[in-house]
Amino acid sequence: MRGRKQAAFWFFFIISVFLQGCGCTPGRVFGHALGGKERSCSADMPNLCRQMLKDCFGEAYVLAEGKEKESRFWDEKNGVEWITHYTEWVLTYKDAEGQECRFVFDNRCGEGQEEEYLEKTVEQYFSGLAEEYYKQNFWNEATACMAGLEEDSILYIKRYRLFSYPDVPETAAMFKERLNYSLTGDIYFPQLRYDSIFLDFPYIMDMYLSVMYEEEDSGRRLEQRQETERKVREMMDEMARYTGGTLNACAYVTMTDGNGYADGFSLAVLNGEYFSGGPGTEYEIALHENYFGR
Repeated sequence: MRGRKQAAFWFFFIISVFLQGCGCTPGRVFGHALGGKERSCSADMPNLCRQMLKDCFGEAYVLAEGKEKESRFWDEKNGVEWITHYTEWVLTYKDAEGQECRFVFDNRCGEGQEEEYLEKTVEQYFSGLAEEYYKQNFWNEATACMAGLEEDSILYIKRYRLFSYPDVPETAAMFKERLNYSLTGDIYFPQLRYDSIFLDFPYIMDMYLSVMYEEEDSGRRLEQRQETERKVREMMDEMARYTGGTLNACAYVTMTDGNGYADGFSLAVLNGEYFSGGPGTEYEIALHENYFGR
């Protein structure tokens, strides 16, 4: 019995040494507490991307000392816990209203990917700011009184969609132009104005609304659907006025009942005007030409 225990001890000891030699840290591997795999991070993100930070946030930004953090992810497929030690920085700057704002970024990217990773972080930050502004000033009030509105209804702002259809030749050029566009080359957060984001950047607002019918009667349902569309149009009209006729947005409304999907409708606005064809390929092409064709 003692010999079996010693053999088991040496077996696990050898496996442990092997995993450590592969750069693993304590975690779970093969279903046992033997080791996890460590991901490496870029060492000096702020210095490597200093010019990008200046271009986006100006010379007067203040960068706090980085804080060391750790994240863990359990890889079910391979039975490995990935452990990432990274650094997080908080950058502060003044916006167009003189208010202090915080941009948080980290270095959870591989060596040589710093600029690409920071670009994505800047895009997420921009979208988050714009979404929050339009929610607070338009969406929240307009949707608060919509009968039957479901909790999963959402507004978000994103860059123009990437797509290329073989039977629509112009979409190949569109794909290339959109793919090569970088928000960090255009944006300057200290002067960011939310009423001109659809004019200044190739971004669009998408609104997805799910509305539950409150009545079984077909006449009552028609009234509720018409009232829902009226309120959505009022909200989009108000946004169009605020943006000086530059709003680019789509609203997708799904009407449901106890059996799930019942019917729905969609609306599209280009340069503050309703697009007759609604969302779709024609709208996407017109949207692209509206910005990149200038």
